[in-house]
Amino acid sequence: MRLALLPFALVLSACPPDIPADAPAEKTEGSGDTLIIGVQADVKDFLPVLYQSSGDGNVVAALNVPLLETDFDCELHFKPAWAKSWTFSEDGRTIRMELDDRLTWADGTPVTAEDLRFAYELVADPAVASPQIENLARVKPGASPRIVGPTTIEFEFTEAYDRTRMLAHIGKLAAVPKHVLDNPSVDRRSLREHPLDAQTPMGNGAWKLASWEKGLRLVLEPNERFSGPDAMRPKLGRVILEVLPDYAARLEALRTGAIDLMADVLVTDADALASRSALGGGADLELRRRGWRTMDYVAWNEVGRTSAEPSGKPAEGAAHPLFGDREIRRALAMAIDTDALIRDLLTSSVTGEVYGRPAVGTVTPALCGVHNDAIKPIPYGPEDARARLRELGWADANADGWLDKDGLPFRFTLLYNDDNPRRGGAAERVAANLRAVGVDVVLEPLHGAVFFTRLRTGDYDAALSGWSASLYVDPSVIWGPDSEFNFTRYRNPEVARLLREGLAEPDSARSAVIWQELQQIIYEDQPYAFLYWTDEIVAVDKRFLDAKIDVLGAWRDLASWHVSPGAVRRPIGAVPPR
Repeated sequence: MRLALLPFALVLSACPPDIPADAPAEKTEGSGDTLIIGVQADVKDFLPVLYQSSGDGNVVAALNVPLLETDFDCELHFKPAWAKSWTFSEDGRTIRMELDDRLTWADGTPVTAEDLRFAYELVADPAVASPQIENLARVKPGASPRIVGPTTIEFEFTEAYDRTRMLAHIGKLAAVPKHVLDNPSVDRRSLREHPLDAQTPMGNGAWKLASWEKGLRLVLEPNERFSGPDAMRPKLGRVILEVLPDYAARLEALRTGAIDLMADVLVTDADALASRSALGGGADLELRRRGWRTMDYVAWNEVGRTSAEPSGKPAEGAAHPLFGDREIRRALAMAIDTDALIRDLLTSSVTGEVYGRPAVGTVTPALCGVHNDAIKPIPYGPEDARARLRELGWADANADGWLDKDGLPFRFTLLYNDDNPRRGGAAERVAANLRAVGVDVVLEPLHGAVFFTRLRTGDYDAALSGWSASLYVDPSVIWGPDSEFNFTRYRNPEVARLLREGLAEPDSARSAVIWQELQQIIYEDQPYAFLYWTDEIVAVDKRFLDAKIDVLGAWRDLASWHVSPGAVRRPIGAVPPR
C-alpha cells in the first residue's frame, strides 16, 4: 500500500492560445519519441478525489495541474503551479492563495476556484468515500475553502500547525470539473462508475488520455489545448504505460528494449542489467537510485485470535495471545537477522553496493533532523530470543521441536503479497529465523488486493508488508488509534498524547523533538518488526534526458523529459505491438 504525494505540477506564466473547443488536434513539437513505462497495475481512478495508489497519482498529475509544485531536499519545498502565490494569516490558521486564471478544461471551459472548492466538497461527502479525506482532518468544517474573489481562495484550519504539512494537505488535490459533475444526474455514491473516473477523464494539464485498452496499455499524448506556457508543453510525443503484472515479464521487456523504464528493480537483476548494458547487449540502460522512500516491516496483530487456536470469535478487543504481549514482540525482533536480509536482498554481489539500511520506524531517514538517528536497533541474537521466550513461559513441553505454553503452540501464519519478489524473499528468511528459535511459522502468499483487505480488516496473525513513506511528518496516519491504516490495532496513551502535541505544533524544530520521542517509544513497543529501508532502483533507457527520477517519484514531471533528435527510437505513429 502506498501513501503518496502528487509529485507533478506545472508553472503557468503565459497567456493561453485562443483555441476553440472543437479545434482539430495538432501535435506538439518536440523530439517525437515515445517513453514506454512498464507498470504492474492498470489505472483504476482518474478523478483527483478518488485515486489512491501512487501509480494512479502519477497519471492524475499528468492530466491535471495541482495547486502547488513540490521539490525535496531533506524536507518538502513548494513552488507555484496553479496557485501563483500564497500567504498565511497572522494567527497561522488561514492560507490565502491567488490562482492563475488562464487554465482551461479539455472542453474549453475555464478552470475556476469553484472547481477546487467543489473538489473539497466531494472529498468531505461520505457518499463519495474519498481516500483523500485524511487531508481535511484539520480543515475547518464549513469554512474552507472559501471563495474570496474570481482568482482568490482561502483555506481555514481548526488550528495552526506545521506549515509544510498545511501546504501538503491542500496542495496535493487538483480541481475537478464542477460544470460536469455538479448536477442531479450524478450519483456521488457511484462516482467511480462515472465516465470521468472510469473511462474518459477530463483534465486541464499538459497531457491528455489518447487511448486506453484496460488491463493492457494506456497512452498519454500532449494536450494541444493546454493553456499554459509553451515552455511547459511536453517535449516527448507520447508516453505509454504498458501493463505487465508479472515482475519477470517486466524485466524481460526491459532487457529486450520493449519498455524504456521499470521501477523497483531487484538488486540481483540490477547487477545483471548493468553488466548487459556495459557489454552492449539489449537496451542501453541507466540505473537510478530514488532514495529512502520505501520500508518493509512485519506487522504483529495485537488484537484477536491466532490461527493456531480453535475456531471461534474472540471477545471484542481481546489481546492476541501471542502478539498482544510487548515482550514477545521484542523477543521476536531479537530472532530476526535484519543485517542478513539487507546483505541477501539489498546488496550487490558484483559491486558490494548496499541499497538498504535498518529501519527503526516509519519516518523516512530522508527527513533530516526528524528521523531519530539515535535509536539503536535491537541486536540480532537467536539464543537471547529463545532465552527471553523461555522466561515468558514458552518452552517445548511436548518435545515436538516447537515452543508451546499452556497447551497453545507458538504457531502463526505470516501473510505477504505474492506480487512483490523482494517481500517474498524476506518472508521466507524471516520465517526461517523464527523457526530456528522454535516458532512455527506458516507462510501464506496472497494476491495484492486480498492481502491488503486482510490487513485492513484485521483478519491475520502477522503480515510482511511495506510503506512508501510520506515526505511530511504525520505519524497519525499509521499509528493513530482510529486510523484505518493502524493495521496492528496498536494503542499507547503516551503515543496518542505525542501525536496530539506534534500535530498541533507549528514550530518544526519543536515538533521534530516530539516526533523523535514518539519514534523511540514506538520502536520500544515493537508493533512492527521494523526491517529495512530500500533505496529503490529504477532502470531507464539512457536516451531520455532530464528524466525526473527521485524520492518524489519513479517518473515525474514528464514535460521535462526529452530525447536528442538523433537518438529517437520510437517516432510518433510507431506504437509497438504487444
